[in-house]
Amino acid sequence: MKKKTQKQLQWKCIWKDSIFCAAVLFLFLLLTGIFYYAAGEQLYWRTSRAVYEYVPSGLAAPEPADGAEIRQEFLCRIDRLQRITVPVTAFARENHGILTLEVWDETDGRRLAADSWEMQTLAEEQQLECSFDDAGTWGHVISIRLVSDGTMGTCMAPWLAALPESGTAAQIEEGNSQLFYQGMPIEGKISFGAYGKDKVWTGFHFFEIAAVLLILLAAGCIRLIVKKNTGKKSWLLDLAALLRSYRFLLKQLVARDFKIKYKRSVLGVLWSFVNPLLVMCVQYVVFSTIFRSDLEHYQVYLLSGIVLFNFFSESSNVGMYAISGNAGLITKVYVPKYIYPVSKVLSTCVNLLISLLPLVVITVASGVRVTKAWLLLPFILLCLLVFCCGIALLLSAALVFFRDIQFIWSVLLMVLTYATPVFYP
Repeated sequence: MKKKTQKQLQWKCIWKDSIFCAAVLFLFLLLTGIFYYAAGEQLYWRTSRAVYEYVPSGLAAPEPADGAEIRQEFLCRIDRLQRITVPVTAFARENHGILTLEVWDETDGRRLAADSWEMQTLAEEQQLECSFDDAGTWGHVISIRLVSDGTMGTCMAPWLAALPESGTAAQIEEGNSQLFYQGMPIEGKISFGAYGKDKVWTGFHFFEIAAVLLILLAAGCIRLIVKKNTGKKSWLLDLAALLRSYRFLLKQLVARDFKIKYKRSVLGVLWSFVNPLLVMCVQYVVFSTIFRSDLEHYQVYLLSGIVLFNFFSESSNVGMYAISGNAGLITKVYVPKYIYPVSKVLSTCVNLLISLLPLVVITVASGVRVTKAWLLLPFILLCLLVFCCGIALLLSAALVFFRDIQFIWSVLLMVLTYATPVFYP
């Protein structure tokens, strides 16, 4: 009877563990679906890194007048070409006629885009632009054609490009391009820009990756259940047991740090609202009036950067002193050492969540459109939290042996302030 009872208890534990693992797998599927929905097209496409931006050299190409055609060919290294720009000059005179810009895919023999302008309405230095949405152009020969019905001496012309000296993707493509005038090849290259998107490998294999991760997660859960019920050791099970044993202490440490921070402060918790707003106001005045930032909704861009960077800066600073500052407690009572840095980061995480409230208010008040991409915010914050915990663990351990770490880190934080795009695009 006793053996039967033990077996029933064992099966009951296995059943509970199985339900917990099923909940974990369901949560994984739910978060994967939310991430897929929120990421949208950005999961599949990113702005191309191929460089096709040839600046004008100050010399003009021949005029595409009297039926002559200027044709610039180049080998496209962009998966989806979407926009072509060509700067032209009016030679400081009045021009007449229609100037036409066409973009052709020579490999497939199809015209991708075409647009025309009356030259007398164009500015002295004008940039022509054709936008389109192509299915695929990587490895294709693309030609940019300029023609007009004007006569020689009354027609605008594109600039010749200042070719790069070395070290750019543009020079690598130099051997795969050719300039033609009236069908005859000539030396040089016209100034133009080509822009588009490249495929993201992970996006086009998203479901395969998710399926593999799901299988690995399920296999890991099954392995943990077997180890738990057979008495075998596992670092994950040990970690879960430690967190369960010391969760009360972790909660108390977080509450203590949060209360100490605002002790004897008149505004108290309101500083979590006021501080990022004051910093934003100062930097907004400086960079929107003195240095003139042209970013749309700059105040939202600035405040979001300040809030997240302040969390990183504060959590790393307080986490660095977590072990050395609790040396007396550590030597008297056994507690896993990582509890202290993690508790410091979690206490600053409370300030982060409070600081997000004024960010949301400023965002809504600025007229920023709410999109499905907002669903990615918890994922971003979770990644930042894990990263800050890792930094705090490294710094707190290093400070025990090297006291100079505190001075080095203060300098590195200042460098990171200007090296990360908090107040510039």
